[in-house]
Amino acid sequence: MTLKKPLLALTTAALILGGALKINSLESDSTIKNYQGTYECYPDTIHSPNTVVEVQQIVQDALTNNQTIMTGNRKFSSQIDAACTDNGQIQITLENMNDLLVFNAAQKTVTVEAGMRFNDLNEFLRPQKLAINMVTELGTFSIGGMLGSGTHGSTLQKPSNMLADYITEMKIVDGLGEVRVLTGEALNAARVNLGVLGVVVEVTIQLEDAFKVEAQVKGYRDDSDLENVILDLARNHYSTNVAWFPGIGRYTTTTYDEVPLETKGNAYNAQADVSSIQEYFFGLLFNALHETSNSGLQCLAAKVRYGARDSSYFRDLDTGFIQYSPVGQSDQMQYFGCREPDKCVWDKLPIALQEVAIPVEELPNWIQDVRQILASHEKTCFPLNGIYFRFGKASPSYLGMSAGRDTAYLGIEYTLRKAGEAVPKNYFVNLEIEQMSLRKYGARPHWGKNSVAIFEDIPSRYPKWNEFLATKTDMDPYNVFTNQFWKRVTGDVPLSDYLTPECNLTGECYCQSDEHCTEGTSCQSGKFFEDANICM
Repeated sequence: MTLKKPLLALTTAALILGGALKINSLESDSTIKNYQGTYECYPDTIHSPNTVVEVQQIVQDALTNNQTIMTGNRKFSSQIDAACTDNGQIQITLENMNDLLVFNAAQKTVTVEAGMRFNDLNEFLRPQKLAINMVTELGTFSIGGMLGSGTHGSTLQKPSNMLADYITEMKIVDGLGEVRVLTGEALNAARVNLGVLGVVVEVTIQLEDAFKVEAQVKGYRDDSDLENVILDLARNHYSTNVAWFPGIGRYTTTTYDEVPLETKGNAYNAQADVSSIQEYFFGLLFNALHETSNSGLQCLAAKVRYGARDSSYFRDLDTGFIQYSPVGQSDQMQYFGCREPDKCVWDKLPIALQEVAIPVEELPNWIQDVRQILASHEKTCFPLNGIYFRFGKASPSYLGMSAGRDTAYLGIEYTLRKAGEAVPKNYFVNLEIEQMSLRKYGARPHWGKNSVAIFEDIPSRYPKWNEFLATKTDMDPYNVFTNQFWKRVTGDVPLSDYLTPECNLTGECYCQSDEHCTEGTSCQSGKFFEDANICM
């Protein structure tokens, strides 16, 4: 079944012979912002092409004019500049390339343009009784963006928890403006591509028969056995996430298990479906968490958040009532439904998230070490979502966070003021945990949900890093697809360049001297993990 006329992919020669094509959808002197409005990028021009041919011309023009390109949404889902072009360079957004091109029910595949949103694809697949194994916790990401950063969900029972690993074929415009169709090992290199191999314009995705899931939400008021049970929880269910609140000695689990599609139930994940009143009081709490001089309010907030997660937060799509034995479509049960799709609570009340991935078998040891760090400091609570655990099997991708190893994902959220400048009380505890994860457990940072400082020694963290660089040299020989983020990741721009006064406050450095800290704090070794440098 073809849903849109296949696009004509012209070669460079054809473009030259046919003359220049006019690209109407561009803006000059524009900015793009992240979803929270805490980070802005300043391209010279933003292009919103409608066809592959237009993408080819944009790349050709950039190559001729010695300019660089990155692809990213106008409201990009990152805390940093991972998808931003450098100032004065070319930004492409695929907002107009969001169609479903070919659906093959017999082979259970679908081919889509990379600008399509994940939830829009799910809306099409649901009536076809087909689905994608991987379901992220937010459905509004674009397909191309999910491949750029390795967006993931949580499962150890399916082949992968990343959409990237269900791609069977990728069409990409390379650094010469040529269209390439990638399969096999070339596809493995490009599954998680950071936008530096070219512009991903179309992908074919392997589907499976749809199913529903039944969820169980439980709260535990004693976390002393967490390291002994957490891996069994992850392995014994289709999908598992765990929120650990160590400051109050509690944790919650949400587990999902497959049930037949005909099972009665129409529930959805309502964690983010909060009322205006709830949002207002949450905003007051944000400010208070920065003002308090002790940990009492932080721990009170952690108890409130635990209480929101220790029993069902699933609602019926038709009635809106809470469901205590919820069953629903896999995608709707696992990604958050907001009252207004583009105005979720985290859009209005900025939250920073530091997420890293470690080998799954190391997780019990990591939890024990975190206990040691917390015991070394004054009481510290994690008020937003605790320390959040998800899981995934080893990926064939070169740069996926789970590349080559079964993986545990570890996330710590904290509040930001709208200016994106303030950090919460005891932020230095987060940083000691973070640096321990990097330097003791070989953690890999999430490509989009992190700070500048966390991307240290990245090439050493990926066994196929050199193979990825070779792929980039082949596909983008003139380095058209690059930006400041990529230069930091490769080490071409050293992180030492960011060692400026008070750089620790903005997440741009781990302190090396007192000047890197804010007034009233000094650069010290970690209390337990002494190889960490923290402002305290």
